[in-house]
Amino acid sequence: MTQPHAEEHFRGLLESAPDSIVVVDGAGKIVIVNSQTERMFGYARDDLLGASIELLVPQRFRPQHSHDRAAYSADPRTRPMGAGRSLTGLKSDGSEFPVEISLSLLATDQGQLVISIIRDITDRRHAEELIQAQLREKEALLREIHHRVKNNLQVTSSLLRLQAGTIEDPATREVFASTQNRIRSMALVHEKLYQSTNLSRIDFAEYIRALGDLLFKSFGADPQFIRFRVEGEQTFLSIDTAVPCGLVVNEILSNALKHAFPGARRGEIVVSLHSTNNTCEMRIRDDGVGLQIDESRAPRTLGLQLVRGLVQQIDGTYDVHTNGGTEFTIRFSVGRGVHG
Repeated sequence: MTQPHAEEHFRGLLESAPDSIVVVDGAGKIVIVNSQTERMFGYARDDLLGASIELLVPQRFRPQHSHDRAAYSADPRTRPMGAGRSLTGLKSDGSEFPVEISLSLLATDQGQLVISIIRDITDRRHAEELIQAQLREKEALLREIHHRVKNNLQVTSSLLRLQAGTIEDPATREVFASTQNRIRSMALVHEKLYQSTNLSRIDFAEYIRALGDLLFKSFGADPQFIRFRVEGEQTFLSIDTAVPCGLVVNEILSNALKHAFPGARRGEIVVSLHSTNNTCEMRIRDDGVGLQIDESRAPRTLGLQLVRGLVQQIDGTYDVHTNGGTEFTIRFSVGRGVHG
């Protein structure tokens, strides 16, 4: 291809490009522009040729742009479109608009030239802002749902407490109290989600500490006699896993507070969380008198039946050891995002 034909072909490529193309020399002067540049920035071609490239940059960004341009000339590298930088263009009427810029170097007989391909991303930015606004609206709605579910569960718990106050039979009152604690454990999940910055998961260790405080108050247990600790790794669970796991912890802690420390017996209850790959292991142990039921014979107590059913619900496994107290070990899969 002869030089005139090559130049004509090059000019045709410039004019047919959907984006603005601006070529500057080593001094930052504009030497080539296409018609899309005229349309995008509102300048005539003659007004741009020979002008400083900073003409197209808002005044407040010009010092930094000159510095960046000098740094690029000292170490030129091709920079792809949208390379993680928020950039702004300036039109002839003084209005600003968001842009993405791709840079590349062109060696010529007259020296090195920098080719800038400039894309107006106003429509995309507006679309992104609309999506973000919709996400914030949905997040606010979801937060409100968690808040209302928590309130409704608390109302149900309060009704059970009031009803229990009219019952004289101690065994029946205990059933009501146990049900009330189970409902409160579920309400606590929604409360933690409502308070969390991430509505898809909760810090389960923090949840267990809060649940422990509720149960100690419910059973009138003295922290001076029975210590309660949560140890291990920070573990996050989704609501689908946190609710059944919370009920499991509720049942085991309730059983320990009711039966493991008769009289004024001192001791401690420890919950530990450890995760490997996509599996979480939760151990709940106490140094009390030990579980008095042979767990291998399908226990009839509702609490242990619930533990078994809830662990199956999350596709987990568990085992119980009763030497020198009681220790439950529950293992379950939590998928991605276990660690904080």
